[in-house]
Order: sequence, then C-alpha cells, then structure tokens
Amino acid sequence: MKNLRVIWCGILVFFLVSCGEESSGPKPDTSGATDETAVSDETETSDNAPAVDEETTDNTVIDEDTSNESGMNDLETTADGDSSVSDEMISDTDEELSDEDSGDPDCQPGAYPNTCGVWAQKMIFTATAKVAGFDAATAEIRTLFRLTHRQQGAHIWADSKICHIIVENKTPLNPINILMPQSFADALIMLHKEADIDLDGNYYQPPYWELRSVDQDSIGPDPAQYVLPIDPTDPRVEDWDNDSEPGLRVNVNAGFSSGVTHIVEKSSSELWGRVEGFGDEMIIGGTVYWTDEQKVIKTDNVLFKGGAQNVIDETRTNAWRQVRIPAAWTCADVIANGGSLFADF
Repeated sequence: MKNLRVIWCGILVFFLVSCGEESSGPKPDTSGATDETAVSDETETSDNAPAVDEETTDNTVIDEDTSNESGMNDLETTADGDSSVSDEMISDTDEELSDEDSGDPDCQPGAYPNTCGVWAQKMIFTATAKVAGFDAATAEIRTLFRLTHRQQGAHIWADSKICHIIVENKTPLNPINILMPQSFADALIMLHKEADIDLDGNYYQPPYWELRSVDQDSIGPDPAQYVLPIDPTDPRVEDWDNDSEPGLRVNVNAGFSSGVTHIVEKSSSELWGRVEGFGDEMIIGGTVYWTDEQKVIKTDNVLFKGGAQNVIDETRTNAWRQVRIPAAWTCADVIANGGSLFADF
C-alpha cells in the first residue's frame, strides 16, 4: 500500500502549465468540472489578485464555423441592375484590412487581417502522467494570458504574460490536487512569441520554448536541448517567486499527505488557428501541441521527490482562444473577467 501511495504522489508535481498545441484537433472535454475544484487558499500569496471568474466555462474546442459575418461586404444593385460595392462599404473594408495610414510603425498589417492591440488568451491543456511506463493520472491545465500584438504585414509579434494557472485533476476517485499559488504565475517573465497569418486568416505560431526559474543567459542557442538542473545549489537555479527557496513553489494535497515542492520547468508550445470576425469582435483560436518537463529542486515531503513523464493527452482538449480587451486592462482585469470573456470555451 505504501508503494502505491508513492507512485500516486510521485506524479503530483508534474501537472504544471506550459504553452502548447495539438495538430490533430482534439475533441472537447465535456466533464463540466469547475475551476472551484482545483483552487485552494494558497492563492492568498497574492493579496491583490481578484477571484477567478472561470466557474461557468465549458472546456470545449473553439468552433471555427462561428465567424463574425458582420464585417462581410454587402452588395448593392445599381440602377442598371449590376451588383457593386458601395463607397461606404469600400471605406469600411479599407479600415479593416489596412492600417498603413495610421502612422503607427508597430501596426502595419497591409492587406492582412489586423490583429494589432491588446488581447486576453485562454489555453487548455490535458496531460497524462506516466509512472514506470503506465498511465497514472490525467489533469487539465487552464491558463490565462494578457497579450499585446504588433504586426507588419503577415508577421506578428506577441508579447505574452501568464496571468493565472489552474490545474484540475480529472482522474475519478483520485484525491490528488496540485494547488498553484498566484505567486507562481506572478513570477513568470514576459514571453516574446512570433506568429504568421495569411490573407485567409490562418494563424500559425512555430514551437516556442519557455524555461522557468533558471538563468536565461544559461539557455544557449537551442533551448530544446537545455538540460534542467536538479541540484538546488546549481548557479543556474533562480528564485523567481522570491520565497527564499530555489525554483518555483507548488503546493500538493494528496488527501493522506500534503507538502510543498520547488521546481524548475521547460515547456514548448506550437499553435494553429484562424482569425474570425473584424475589429473589436475579432476572435483568434485553434489547437495547441505542447511539451513539458519539470525537475523537483526541493521538497518538504520525500513522497513528492520522485519524477514522472508528463505528456499531452491527444484524445482530450488541447486548445486556445483569444479575444480583444481594453488596452488599459492588466492581468488582474483578465483574471477577474476570465469567466465572461471565455464563457463558451
């Protein structure tokens, strides 16, 4: 029995968020579980962070057929019976497709869909942990971001800040819960991603690697080959959440046992999607394929020191969606309005 508990606990600390995508278009997870089941009082580490408003969200893959048709040009019939586009419609179309006359050097989309501005993004990952080669548990990781897009023609620069992370155990009769303190998300650095878009609105972000709580100057030219440190005294390990311990803190509650772990992490994400609609009604979203690796640097419970392989579950939801928000909004606003912004996602 003790060995069984060790196996269950060994997987706990490895359900952390990363940024990733699934190319095969995963099916939505209709389990209906709410974020309430995964959030604990540990979020008290950030007194100023508002309560997460994700309770009503259904974890479904974005429906790419729900494009906003309000931006489509209507045809007018002339006195001669010919169909033509009105001057008013031409003016509106020019406004949507080109911002070259705006004078903003960071926003020159030309004929491509204009994605410039500030966005809120939600990602949903589903992970399966394997211990000794066997499936052990499944978790759903939900992450909120605040993004700022700059654009030159087909190319997009997306400055992305992770605002909030929730990990929910989806395995029946399994008491394990990973409790992500708000200090974890607050400590994460700005991510500078790049993507491309075509004239039809197809969106692609190549694999982006993120290394957490390690010296960024130690990463080298190929982050995919970076070997995570395992020694808390390794000079590459940094205390990003300022709790006077190496790595990032994660709290674990297994029912019969609980504890604190401190980790370093390497993750990647690759996004496919589409732009739908125009202006303030524009939505971008699609599927995500991701990878994730963590190392436990320090723990107060030996049961949580063991490792596990955390892999994407391609039979479940791995998707992303982003919507426009006011430029003045901060991460706190994204968290407070997450439920309404992504009510059907």
